[in-house]
Amino acid sequence: MARQGKITVATVKRINLKDTDVNELYAIQAYSQTTVNQQIKAYPMDMSMRRIPLIGETVIIMQGAAGESSPDKRNSNTTYYYLNPVSIQKNPHNNALPTSKTLLSAAGAVAGYAAAAAGIPGVSGGGGDSELGAGFSERTDIGSIQPFIGDVLLEGRFGHSMRFGYTPKGSKTTEKPSWSSSTDNDPITIISNGRKSGGSYNKFIIEDVNDDLSSIWLGSSQKIKLTPAQKGIGPADKPSSYNKPQIILNSDRVFLNARKENIIIAAKKDIINATPGWQMEMDKLFTLIEQLASELTDLTSAKATYATGVGPTGPATNASKVSKILSDIQKMKQ
Repeated sequence: MARQGKITVATVKRINLKDTDVNELYAIQAYSQTTVNQQIKAYPMDMSMRRIPLIGETVIIMQGAAGESSPDKRNSNTTYYYLNPVSIQKNPHNNALPTSKTLLSAAGAVAGYAAAAAGIPGVSGGGGDSELGAGFSERTDIGSIQPFIGDVLLEGRFGHSMRFGYTPKGSKTTEKPSWSSSTDNDPITIISNGRKSGGSYNKFIIEDVNDDLSSIWLGSSQKIKLTPAQKGIGPADKPSSYNKPQIILNSDRVFLNARKENIIIAAKKDIINATPGWQMEMDKLFTLIEQLASELTDLTSAKATYATGVGPTGPATNASKVSKILSDIQKMKQ
């Protein structure tokens, strides 16, 4: 097992994805890349952030304290822990080597007795006819998001990503930012869930607020080139020209659901709704509703009249109801 002290390099054969045994959560069974009859059982090094490996991916395994170890004993019991898969293929989707299946087949043939003798149980989640693990479907259109020097990037296996970035100037990269800013070192955070146009294996791709399947953009001074679903947004600045802190959520559908209390929307200036038939500035809309109710109140109370064939109109029978409607509307006014 290519050891350097207490560090081991091994290829993943099986992964436990069940909670039947609480002591075997996330356990992997891995085989040496050089000696096929050697194997080891290991657990995640970090329980806060885990990248579950695929069958055939390479992991670094380190020896550490076991659950029953005592810090007071010099020769405490130890166990093995694995780190994230090694980026052999330089791709966030799959880093298994094409030759790993042959290696693991040979390992399984000669190591079965050794595993039983060592007390290492079989674990579920891989093997059989699935090369990379049961339930995992391989794709060939997953690239990596374009890195810029200094970025902090987090990527999933299927095109989801999180970027803690900025707006580099003059950077020699394959892709350029789809956003812009006059201040290059202002922060931007982009959470993106898949690319509409896909990508190419081991080719860089850049986030695009209009092209990504679903995304959240947290800007500070960046102009984000969002194309709104409706052209009319009242007096508000267009997203492509706005360069102050903003949050953009973009997807085919946005559903806000408050299970127990209210959905509260508050704005310093106005709330603007744009639909295919209407462009509504809420402050103006409610002002017009108040004015309309006020005029109707004057008519029904005979404060305002209009001429008829027998003289001007008098108070209406529903004058008190209309007056209450106006009062209720005015109570909502800030």
